[in-house]
Amino acid sequence: MSKLSAFLKPTPEGKKKEVILERFTDENGKVVPFVIKSIRAADNDSLVRKNTDRKTGKFNSTTYSNQLIVACMVEPDLRSTEICDYYGTIDPNDVPGLMFTIGEKQIIQDAILEINDVNSAQDRLDAAKNS
Repeated sequence: MSKLSAFLKPTPEGKKKEVILERFTDENGKVVPFVIKSIRAADNDSLVRKNTDRKTGKFNSTTYSNQLIVACMVEPDLRSTEICDYYGTIDPNDVPGLMFTIGEKQIIQDAILEINDVNSAQDRLDAAKNS
């Protein structure tokens, strides 16, 4: 019997995780969690291509980071008109830079990397290099 079936697995997109940022509370003062999800590698590849200049090959990590946050954020939906209007923009990709402090944005980014297995993949690679 072939081991091919071991490699025929659906892409693990849509895993969800809550992220707590103490500053975001409801009208009763209760912290409201952000909900993020994983995305497919193909979706990430598309974001990377969008943010790489075809002529120079330079990668814009700021716009990529914002677009990745928007793509992975389930709750709240950063694409909503109400959120964009509140932050004074029509482009949802501007919202992360307007909504979060530097530290909060880093917490969200770290959680997104973790749920998309980026940190664990890098850790395994580093471990393999050091063994």
